[in-house]
Amino acid sequence: MLILPGGTMKRGFKIFDADAHVIYPADLWPRYLDQKYRDRIGRKAPPGFDHYNPVTVDGRWSQHPTSVYGNFQKAINWTTEDMVAQYGDMVIEGFTGDRVAKALEVEGVDVMVIYGPEYDMWLDGIDPELQAAMARAYNRWGAEMREISGGKVLTSGPVPLNDVGRAVEEIQYAYDELGVRCFWARPNQFNHRNLGDRYYDPVYELLEELDCAFATHEYMGLNATTAGSDRFTSFTEWHTVVHAHEAQYASLSMIVNGVFERFPKLRCAYMEAGCGWLPSWLHRIDEHLELAGAQEFPDLSMSATDYFRRNCWISTECDDPFVADVIRWLGDDHIVFETDFPHPDSKYPHATDHFFDLLPSEISEESKRKILWDNAVDLYRFPPSYLPETFVEAPATLATGAQA
Repeated sequence: MLILPGGTMKRGFKIFDADAHVIYPADLWPRYLDQKYRDRIGRKAPPGFDHYNPVTVDGRWSQHPTSVYGNFQKAINWTTEDMVAQYGDMVIEGFTGDRVAKALEVEGVDVMVIYGPEYDMWLDGIDPELQAAMARAYNRWGAEMREISGGKVLTSGPVPLNDVGRAVEEIQYAYDELGVRCFWARPNQFNHRNLGDRYYDPVYELLEELDCAFATHEYMGLNATTAGSDRFTSFTEWHTVVHAHEAQYASLSMIVNGVFERFPKLRCAYMEAGCGWLPSWLHRIDEHLELAGAQEFPDLSMSATDYFRRNCWISTECDDPFVADVIRWLGDDHIVFETDFPHPDSKYPHATDHFFDLLPSEISEESKRKILWDNAVDLYRFPPSYLPETFVEAPATLATGAQA
């Protein structure tokens, strides 16, 4: 069993990064996937493009043609050269657990949960057997990340939703054999099913039984139909809508179709979708349930707002002022913090400093303390051995966000 070292408080705060990422190694699938599947995963960039993670699955790119050929990496200053400028040798040598743990010290982050893989096991029409095998491979990699990071970097296990039987099997295996204690899926439709579909009830039932959190997380660019993919070709338009709208679709489907009615102890987070829209969205759902809910969803016993307050969490980025509105209307108990490390819009190595300084007249220090640590601890409910037991104030060089 790993014994996690003590945490390093920054400006007097414990910090739990509830949603982060890494740049995946090029050999992720060849190294961790069972041998029988390895020749079905390839890696090739479109000619002439400096492309992020150009993976093919059964001969098809896992990313959408608009993303593959849109040259978005250059448009958003996220070429390999740009990555190296911001994240240094990790880009060349790899985002290994020890290197990522060292990077966390710069931000003052004590524990990080990684979400991925972004595209490869989710493309439209993927073979369910292959999808389950990729989930197993990813969870193997995640167990190694946790070990090498000294327990500071944990992964959320991807749930292969194309076959609910395989999904349940993988959750149980990851929990029993690899120490995974939280799980996730993209918020999109799979096989024309939304996440509120009763087909997925065995997944939610098992997660509730295991007391493991579930989350959704969108990534723009999947080779499938997602919000905005059918009408936008620019990064600005597509990226503006896809994260928030997909989280809205998923939360709507899960609430009104009774997921939280049937599984009252299930905990679910909606990650990297912004948060300011949430109070208005729940109010809109409640208005429609008042209008038609008795006929269409008669089994619901609570309002959408009350289901969310009981079962759900939302993440906030470091510089989103509208988190103040979520606190005003819904309270500060179900908001968690994300750095979005190491994506192009992350404020690393100053993400935590941005949040410390965000709207001090509107967001209390106590609310920030809960968002930075307490709420994530409540969402994930990891075993005590997964979290630091003691904390000491970080050195001044780290407290200012300076690079180590």
